Amino acid sequence: MAKINSVSISARITLDLHNLNNEGTEGNQQQTRMVHIIDQNGRRAIVNAVSGDMFKHILVEHLVPLLQEAKQPLSPGAKVYSADRINALNDDFNKFCDDKKVTESEIMTRMLTDCSLTDMAGALVTRGRAVGRKSVVEFGWVVGLPAYADGEPLTTTEQYFHVKYAPEGRGGATGGDTVAEKQAIFHRPASSGIYALICNLDLYRIGLNDITRQPVVAKPDRERRAKALIYALAATLLKPAGAQRNTQNPHIVNCEGIVATSATSLPAPTVSPLHDNYREEIGKTAAVLNAIRSDGVQVVSFASLSEGVKVLADIAGRLELPS
Repeated sequence: MAKINSVSISARITLDLHNLNNEGTEGNQQQTRMVHIIDQNGRRAIVNAVSGDMFKHILVEHLVPLLQEAKQPLSPGAKVYSADRINALNDDFNKFCDDKKVTESEIMTRMLTDCSLTDMAGALVTRGRAVGRKSVVEFGWVVGLPAYADGEPLTTTEQYFHVKYAPEGRGGATGGDTVAEKQAIFHRPASSGIYALICNLDLYRIGLNDITRQPVVAKPDRERRAKALIYALAATLLKPAGAQRNTQNPHIVNCEGIVATSATSLPAPTVSPLHDNYREEIGKTAAVLNAIRSDGVQVVSFASLSEGVKVLADIAGRLELPS
């Protein structure tokens, strides 16, 4: 067993023909999300990107059944994947919050003990007062690399023509409806490229009341929740479940990167994979942090998806949270 306070992952993931970042529709054309960044050479670039909100949503989808398997409590809202989590479909909790004699710290304790998903994914209670539980999971934007290879961008988006066929009336109008009205024509994007992903897990905060700074969940349950969270992160890499998967299931071509863990209050280091030397920089940063606190930070590189999943599984298998 090894004490671990935080975990970070910095990775480059190659996704082909996905539509995880559809941001809306104009007329009959779906729009894909583009962002402005500064590359490693200090030049401005416009690249395809997937929001951190989407990847947080993907992780939560994987996390709920893992928490159920670990026998951890879930609020009624969390069980049905409501973004409001403990606030949703929960009259008992809402009545508890309405009691003016109840303190904010007691509400926070109830949030953590009644709902393991709220504990880790966060929620904001606004009934009469504001009590916010910050997520222990932090995703950055998943950003396409702006670098060029052989004169072509590494991340591209194309629009594809689609028709929603009507089962009847293709040969002409029937019942007063024209073929054009029955057969919707639209354009859908598909993006392919190498994307930079960063994520941090503040495991030490699991079951920790943010107001009193005291753990309110028993240590064995905190560790069960932490393991479920790490497995959910691995599942997010294996199956990035998002928009349009019914017909545009992403092709995961490769995933490479580095996982860092910290056993101290110093954070597990993260360097953006937008930089070519991100793994070397994380290794050097870990060496500096270990000079401050001996053997506090460990880093493991991986060159494939299977290796990355194994690294995370090994961390979960030897995990011990601080008391």
